[in-house]
Amino acid sequence: MPPLLPRWPPVPAALLLLTCTLACSRPEPRPLGHDAYVWQRDWSPALVEAVTQAPAELGVLRVLARERSGVERAPVDIAVDPEALARSGREVVAVMRVEGTAPLEGVSLQEIATHARAWRARGVRVRGVELDHDCATASLAAYADWLARERKTLGDLTLSITALPTWSESPRLEALTAQVDTLVLQVHAVRAPTLFSAVEARRYLEAWTRASSRPFHVALPTYRVRLRDGTPLAAEPTEVARFLEELRARPVPQVSGLVWFRLGHRGDADAWSLPTLTAVLRGESLTPHLRPRLVDAGGGTLDIVLENTGRVDAEAPARLTLSGRLEVLDGVAGYAARGTSLVARTPPRLRVGERRVIGFVRGSEVALAAP
Repeated sequence: MPPLLPRWPPVPAALLLLTCTLACSRPEPRPLGHDAYVWQRDWSPALVEAVTQAPAELGVLRVLARERSGVERAPVDIAVDPEALARSGREVVAVMRVEGTAPLEGVSLQEIATHARAWRARGVRVRGVELDHDCATASLAAYADWLARERKTLGDLTLSITALPTWSESPRLEALTAQVDTLVLQVHAVRAPTLFSAVEARRYLEAWTRASSRPFHVALPTYRVRLRDGTPLAAEPTEVARFLEELRARPVPQVSGLVWFRLGHRGDADAWSLPTLTAVLRGESLTPHLRPRLVDAGGGTLDIVLENTGRVDAEAPARLTLSGRLEVLDGVAGYAARGTSLVARTPPRLRVGERRVIGFVRGSEVALAAP
């Protein structure tokens, strides 16, 4: 015979209802806001178009306006288009870049505040200024003192700075973050030769939250670069999307927003296209759609064309094979003929909507073979 269980007093219905209400009304994690860096030195018509037609999800534009790159080099002002910023309708932060090797002596936040106030006078919704300075971790105490002095001159302009993951190891971190309104943690291009890793980026976030309780933004990459030795590095949309999926599944409370580096445009071959950025930040499908086809070029010649008809920038195939009675086959744009195929040692990356001729062929009953 089983032992008798104790008889607990009945739970009032009102208490049960309250418990259920509290459990069911737990707030969902707040959706993360999205900002973007406009990090260009040439304000071309294509860039103006991108600024005014950027994804609706993008809030603040953080615009490079001034650079200091060394002790002996004079500061460089970027010829920004304030009218384009005003037409975008978005809030704007004016950014000054000071190289990590450049000393802060002789540098003032008034240099960038002057730009911010001039833009505001021309109808731009200026929020504040930002300093992008990769300060050495050992020098954070002096950096914090410099910020404390300089921020007093900004008036109603907010102050933002970029930060490196290695700063989380410094005992001066809290003193530094206390001097700013917004902090942007960079989790890309931190450790060579990797441009971005979802696993490493998550590790940087967790290390930072153990070191500081202050809210912060996270800067995510949308670009590719080539190292001095020629090694290509790229922020792949699928890898960045993997990081975002993890962040949505396991939110980090201190992360108050994301900042995309950088806003690309039609003339910027090394940055994601706007449709790709939109697809990643919305969590849409990133399946590539590259369409190879033969186009009549006249005179018995067929152009071999690749077109990106999808929603995400994608790398072209390294090999395309043709069938039929081929009389002449030749490649262009990095492709070369190998038997009945076109082969590329370094396949090109096609942006969304891009169409590229990669070769031509003459013959009869010519067709593209299935990959």
